[in-house]
Amino acid sequence: MTHPEPSPSGNAVQPKPVFSILSPVYNSSAFVKRSYYTLRSQTFTDWEWIVVDDGSTDNTAELVRSISDPRIRLIGYQPNRGRGYARNRALESSRGDWMVVWDIDDMYFPDRLERINRARLEGFDFCCSYAVVVDNNLAIKGVRGFHPRSPGLPRYFVHPTLACRLDVARRIGYDPDFRIGEDAPITWGLDDSYRGCYVEEALMIYQEEREVGVEKAIASNAMHLVQIRRIYQRGLIKAGVMGRFILLAKWRLKQVALRIMRIMPGLYRLTLRFRTYGVTAAGWRLSPERKAFLENIRSRSDSANFPLD
Repeated sequence: MTHPEPSPSGNAVQPKPVFSILSPVYNSSAFVKRSYYTLRSQTFTDWEWIVVDDGSTDNTAELVRSISDPRIRLIGYQPNRGRGYARNRALESSRGDWMVVWDIDDMYFPDRLERINRARLEGFDFCCSYAVVVDNNLAIKGVRGFHPRSPGLPRYFVHPTLACRLDVARRIGYDPDFRIGEDAPITWGLDDSYRGCYVEEALMIYQEEREVGVEKAIASNAMHLVQIRRIYQRGLIKAGVMGRFILLAKWRLKQVALRIMRIMPGLYRLTLRFRTYGVTAAGWRLSPERKAFLENIRSRSDSANFPLD
């Protein structure tokens, strides 16, 4: 489905896509072909793919330009500005009714956009889902579900599963000052004020261990502490004083624990098996069809096995 949009000249009419697929990239040449493969495999095809090359020094932009698909739009600049800046640039350039997060190193099942479109047509403001968690060899580790409401926070989800109305995404936005944790306002700020479709099915595959490390965890936790204060100041979360106090205290304790783990970095990886992945529906299982799709991705392994035509 397309919607008419006036051209800059005001004469011709250009099709407006339903979805703006947003991918900030930085030195991501190893993932471009795989990402486009899962995008091209989508059963819903009315989209534009906005790739923001955030100051890459490899051949990421060259690979994107080599794809012969008129739905792709590449934005590039130097130097690297970080994900918060890149995501905002993508939002500014979007033309769709909804924006869809499509992180370049993640993978998405073929019916993801179709399921999001159903939520759009049903009048929801945003849509999110479960995420299959895999290791660097794409072996399944578990699934990330939804985090229920807790002191200081509303119900929330993992950011790479998000799609929402473009006007809502622009209203909340991403903080351009943040290279990590830039997604906290939109991840935590939607449930209290907007109508969400929480899909109890895995629509994406999240490769968790590629950049896991205690130093990244310390930096991420510190940024989230800063973000939560800003989110409260903006009124994005309707939390009482006690809820805010409990949440901030919990994260300060976590920061202390992470700094202790600096002495033994290997200990942090051991704790990953106890990470809270959120809540899934009782008896939920990944379908055979989704397992087969993941196995297809794994069998290709090398990016050369993901053709661009």
